[in-house]
Amino acid sequence: MNANEPQQEQAPAGTSSEEKTTENELDEAWQPQLWSKLILLVVAVGFGIALVVANSSKVKISFLFASINVSKIWLILLCFVLGLLTGVLLSQMDRHRRTKRAQLERQAEQKTEQSRQIAG
Repeated sequence: MNANEPQQEQAPAGTSSEEKTTENELDEAWQPQLWSKLILLVVAVGFGIALVVANSSKVKISFLFASINVSKIWLILLCFVLGLLTGVLLSQMDRHRRTKRAQLERQAEQKTEQSRQIAG
């Protein structure tokens, strides 16, 4: 051994350094976010299955010249999808209206500013 090199102390086997390593590995293995998401997923799937089972009976939908018999769950899902699409389309229309209004207001401000510069 070189006198300039520091000597390494060797710990006897079975000391607390190995126990700490094992505890750290267990702490890293436990992921509460993962487990909470997994539990929420299981609950959501359970509710979905209960919804399908509870609404499996047939209902009659009458149109102007015809009528059809469908399961309640299909009617519920159809209404959900139509509501979702309507909400997305309305939000996009509102966003487009706001941006168009903001562009028109900027153009009006620019014209007012130009007319002030010409008059002044």
